[in-house]
Amino acid sequence: MSIGTGTRLGQYEIQDLIGQGAMGLVYRAYHVQLARTGAVKIMQGIAPDEDSIARFRREAQAIAQMRHANILNVFDFGEFEGTPYMIVEYVPGGSLASRIKHSPMDTTTALRYLDGIASGLDYAHSLGIVHRDVKPANVLLEKDGTPIIADFGLVKLLQSASVRSMTGVTTGTPAYMAPEQVTGSQVGPPADRYSLATMAYEMLTGALPFDDEGVLEMLYAHVHRDPPAPSSRRPELGPRVDAVLLRGLAKDPNARWESCEAFVTALRQSLAKTAPAAVERTVVMAPMGMSSPGPMESAPSAWPPAVFAPVTIPMTAVTPATVARPLSYRRQDVAFVAAVVILLLVLGVLAFAAAHPNPTLSLSTSTVTAGDTVVVNAGRVPPNQNGEIQLLSVVHTFPFHADGNGNVSVAIMVPRTIGAGDHTVKICWASACRASVTLHVLEPRLLVTPSPPATPTASPSPSATPSHSPSPTTTPTRSPSPSGTPAPVISVSTYNVKAGSPETVYGLHFSPGSTVTITFVDSKSTTLEGSAGVSSSGYFTKDFRVPSNATPGPAAVKVCGTNGCLYATVSVS
Repeated sequence: MSIGTGTRLGQYEIQDLIGQGAMGLVYRAYHVQLARTGAVKIMQGIAPDEDSIARFRREAQAIAQMRHANILNVFDFGEFEGTPYMIVEYVPGGSLASRIKHSPMDTTTALRYLDGIASGLDYAHSLGIVHRDVKPANVLLEKDGTPIIADFGLVKLLQSASVRSMTGVTTGTPAYMAPEQVTGSQVGPPADRYSLATMAYEMLTGALPFDDEGVLEMLYAHVHRDPPAPSSRRPELGPRVDAVLLRGLAKDPNARWESCEAFVTALRQSLAKTAPAAVERTVVMAPMGMSSPGPMESAPSAWPPAVFAPVTIPMTAVTPATVARPLSYRRQDVAFVAAVVILLLVLGVLAFAAAHPNPTLSLSTSTVTAGDTVVVNAGRVPPNQNGEIQLLSVVHTFPFHADGNGNVSVAIMVPRTIGAGDHTVKICWASACRASVTLHVLEPRLLVTPSPPATPTASPSPSATPSHSPSPTTTPTRSPSPSGTPAPVISVSTYNVKAGSPETVYGLHFSPGSTVTITFVDSKSTTLEGSAGVSSSGYFTKDFRVPSNATPGPAAVKVCGTNGCLYATVSVS
């Protein structure tokens, strides 16, 4: 819903639209009597029924009690035409996301930001409030650089125990989500600490722990893979900083730091120890040949002039043949010969490697769903070589023939019965396998056809779906839904899409009468595709076009409803 300029919400007058998020629109508003500017968040993601509104009021009252220098203040809340809204402090200085420019931040600035964020999070945790979406975009900056954590209210409302849960649904941003958020497990303060450690990693290295990944690969990596050591990306950080950050990114919530403050304190100490050492202590040495005065002596006021007397030293004549070569010279000769031998060995190994290069092996995507196709690419294979691609654990073989340049490209279909988990792809010829990579396989998609509602409604129904669209595929949930409450599911009409092509997303079992927002997410950008209303039967459909600048590779259609978000994976070609 949109609100016109000049509309009054309580004592605040709407001025202009300044943003749009997963929960709805954000407006700038002004309180005339207080001469104060605020930001109005319209909570379209909350169902406009009496129970939901009552929950919203209770939670908003609790959130408004938070008072901390690093947490965004809540000024007011209410309902406009049946839709809840919240008025919060307006911070015009932008967000921390604009300060992180894919290059390392200086440690002093990074620690200053982390100090404030850690203090605010620990304060909220002491009140039993977990943010669940800590990221640079949710950290606003005052003019003096003070970090202000935003959107505690939205996350609290989404994840409150008093709000009905959605099986397999989680809130958060994939790049900063803790493993327990990805798997749908119980989430507490350690999840915020994981996100804070991810932000610290990004500030100090200029890269995310799992960068250059698609959405699915990134979510998988949070649960199953260890991030690269920070010092591998910024060597001057050293092993002490590695240990602090990697503990903050531990998969087990209990293995992480006990508080955000403890994490930042340890990080500051480790950074101090990796700084260049101070100038070494200067030691004054006595001149050679002169001894310092003893404990019972006093130094003379002036040294007497040296007296040199002619001295005759008898010398024995020595012929050149009697001069022996010093031992140190002989050792140098041996070392020189050894160095020459080692150099020749190294050159021989390099020459052999150049004549017999190791093959390269890669996949078009490292994560697929069972039943999908993945392209195996290889290079440096002997020209015109015949061989096979092997997919394990249970061996499946796919023959290949290298071209004249030693390149291989084979599309293989992952069997639907292979089982979820890590599997190995190998390239083999001449009775030996030469290289391997890991393929992450997800459970196969369930094919569903949404049923039309029992009673006609004005909302879109499956019968309105174009007949030429393929059957949609649904995102599997991780656990069974509560008894008698079907789990919300989403599906898309086309799995393999192209930039600019039409696409349709469907949803079943959502809160009747609520509104959902649809976002297209690829490895480099996020595009809001609009919103859709949920019918009285819990069904919705939304037609949109894949962004013309969509990045080829794995992507996802993200649907955010009353209690969280679901992802339907697609592949952009």
